[in-house]
Amino acid sequence: MDMLEMALTITKNIEKSIKPLIGWEKSNEVVKIGADGTPTKRIDLVAENTAISSIEKFGSAILVSEEIGFKKIGKNNPEYVIVLDPVDGTYNSLKDIPFYSASIAIGRLNGNTEKPDELIKNLKMKDLEVGVVRNIATGDTYYAKRGQGAYFLKKDEKKAISISNTSNLKDSSIGLFAHDISGETLDFIKDRKFRRIRLFGSIALEMCYVARGSLDAFINVNETTRLCDIAAGYVIIKEAGGYVTDKNGQEINLSLDVNSKTSIICSNEILHKKLVGIFGNKWSLKPTNIGIVSRIDREESTELALNVINYLESKGIKYALDIGTYDALKSRLPEKCNIITKIEDISHVISIGGDGTVLRTSKMINGNEIPIICINMGTVGFLTEFSKEDVFFAIDSVASGSYKIEKRTKLLSFLRFSDGKQQILPDSLNEVVITTKNPAKMLHFEVHINGGMVEDVRADGIIISTPNGSTAYSLSAGGPIIEPTVDGFVIVPICPFKLSSRPLVVNANSEIKIKILKKSTFIVVDGNIEFEAKAGDELVLRKSESYAYFVKGDNFYNKLKKLSLME
Repeated sequence: MDMLEMALTITKNIEKSIKPLIGWEKSNEVVKIGADGTPTKRIDLVAENTAISSIEKFGSAILVSEEIGFKKIGKNNPEYVIVLDPVDGTYNSLKDIPFYSASIAIGRLNGNTEKPDELIKNLKMKDLEVGVVRNIATGDTYYAKRGQGAYFLKKDEKKAISISNTSNLKDSSIGLFAHDISGETLDFIKDRKFRRIRLFGSIALEMCYVARGSLDAFINVNETTRLCDIAAGYVIIKEAGGYVTDKNGQEINLSLDVNSKTSIICSNEILHKKLVGIFGNKWSLKPTNIGIVSRIDREESTELALNVINYLESKGIKYALDIGTYDALKSRLPEKCNIITKIEDISHVISIGGDGTVLRTSKMINGNEIPIICINMGTVGFLTEFSKEDVFFAIDSVASGSYKIEKRTKLLSFLRFSDGKQQILPDSLNEVVITTKNPAKMLHFEVHINGGMVEDVRADGIIISTPNGSTAYSLSAGGPIIEPTVDGFVIVPICPFKLSSRPLVVNANSEIKIKILKKSTFIVVDGNIEFEAKAGDELVLRKSESYAYFVKGDNFYNKLKKLSLME
């Protein structure tokens, strides 16, 4: 039996069976909880039972369906594996909104079919050869067979389809999965980085719209997209020349299990790279070229740096050292060891040391989008994500693309002098501190937020901290612990004269201005004295346009416990 003919017939039969149910109030009754954990409506059950009856007429198969889960159909050894979503867009069908579909994908079984439950454990989405999606409301059908292209069928008129060639995000029409939209998706919508957005409520049909070029992309960056939602669309888009990956750009190849879930981005090659860059780990798409920055005043750190170099050599991974690390180790380095000359050529940087080394690495990166792999060899190591025992695991994760990135806010600051001139300071990953030049001499400030004067402060100094730096100097001065991904800043007076001068947490989109009223001060950025400011000068702070990126390792709260900041 031809698998394409089988899939086309099954979807036609589903359409015939549920058309009379449209608008009937009892179609909406919940008759059970499906295998995927969601309620099964009567209309879903009728559609699935129709599919099962149709399959039995064609032969034996293993069925993977949202409602029934896993089922062997037929008396003989199964020849096929079938992934079914009997009604994709159930809500639309119940409300007679003409955008709901029957979706089916089929692959041929090879192997010991006497134990189908064992056989299916080794099957993946790539084993599916045929995909058919039928818009039940209109009868329009999309289908594809591996190696034979993708097609649109309308009233027996067949037309080859292909992905759009739109390359500019601003010109793009994008479909979104509407349920439980994430914060990053909402930011994407608010930023209007695209021409228009569409929310249809049937993932299978939306993927087919991408395949025919009517939509330029479809995305769901939550890990909620189910196997049965996308199996048929996956085959169709691939045959139409499109890309189907998770949000990190990794090829989707789910196990044929009803509970398999993923994020999804499908589009053409150019838009795909841009969307992965916005929502996922864009670095997994780049060739790996690792920079190494090491603490050089401890033999333990330099020894680990040499071990890392040897490991990278053994794996054939490109690397280069910062000049300080190179000079400290050059007598023990391989002959052709490179120095970092152009930071833009580096994909990731391994920082071996403590928090000071991480801050030095961040400064070297200078706003470039380069993730840091932080290995703790310091005294505190709060900014570090991995222990020295985990260093090779971290490298392997980066090389294979199976890792997560955490984006952290930085501070942009500049001095506005009393004579009208300005001086931009380096971006800060941890904090900017205004401190007295003379010990035991109290300073006097005005704190302004978004143009309004908030407080008159007399203190030994003042700290403006990022969330990342909330566990550093800010914490010692009485500031709160803040998760590093929170979008805000902390203003902390150092030993204030008034007990009412308390730390403030402000939105990261605020403009903070500290006016120096008396005495000369030092401006310290991430522990380095950068400038001297005098009475009448103002320090203005805003969220930097660049971020710091870290390869995710240890859990934030685990680190708090290790450092005895939490019980």
